[in-house]
Amino acid sequence: MRPRFAGILVLAATLALGLTATARADLSEKLGALTGENAKGYLGPLPGALSGTLNSAIFQTGKVPKTGVSFTLGVHVMGVNLKDEDRTFVPVDPPGFTSSPPGQPVSTITGDTKSVGVTGQGGTQFNYPGGFDQSTFTLAAPELTVGSFMGTRAVVRWFSAEIGKSDYGKLELFGIGGQHSISQYVPGLPLDIAAGVFYQTFKIGDGLLDTKALHLDVTGSKSFGLIQPYVAIGYDTFKMDVDYNSTSNPGERVSVSMDDKSNAHFTVGAQASLAIVKLHAEFNAAANTGAAIGLSFGL
Repeated sequence: MRPRFAGILVLAATLALGLTATARADLSEKLGALTGENAKGYLGPLPGALSGTLNSAIFQTGKVPKTGVSFTLGVHVMGVNLKDEDRTFVPVDPPGFTSSPPGQPVSTITGDTKSVGVTGQGGTQFNYPGGFDQSTFTLAAPELTVGSFMGTRAVVRWFSAEIGKSDYGKLELFGIGGQHSISQYVPGLPLDIAAGVFYQTFKIGDGLLDTKALHLDVTGSKSFGLIQPYVAIGYDTFKMDVDYNSTSNPGERVSVSMDDKSNAHFTVGAQASLAIVKLHAEFNAAANTGAAIGLSFGL
């Protein structure tokens, strides 16, 4: 059981950020060639993609027993679509360089893998790093739920892994939150309804990217035999800070705070329960639209 669960964690870390097997470029090196302002442009698609994935597939039911022992352990895989218009951005000329003509687009982190040489006045050229050529963005996470006490269950996500020469280096995820039954206060409701809150931190590299996500929602569900459809209306916030070494100015550290994101989050999905096995699939309309699936075991 323990080796098998360790394999699940490795799978989760491998899927994180939709890593491709052939890419071996280091994200910190790509950022190192950029000024802080251009790092924000290069990483522009990442906050929406991370918010859309981290804040999904947390709660799959509105049914929270008032008392009793229950738990599930599983893995959820969340993915979002990336917009074509987010594959490029127009950089701000770094000190000592003036592009000619101005407004030449270069790759973002999700754009083409080839570096782009922007021409400047006097025949000069400045090279901007390529991206990782992604049209979708995927994140997987193990999740544990434990309940119930006074109609409340706890939810935890966690992994920490470094897989060889990963493009992004070490990956760390920690999340904690819970759900509280609303139905227990309103007898006779045709649906099971619960309010949930979940806070997560996700880090890439040794302080390279540090993110914080908060998800609030109200989930309603109803069981029809083995199948339980559910819907949720929620609210997400997301914050991301970046810190890296400049390769243009050796010894200089560059710190960037991306613009905070906040948005509504709508979920519709269904969960199937087969003895101790639970499967779920859902659609999410949030910072980015996407879908999630999950497999868990428990009571």
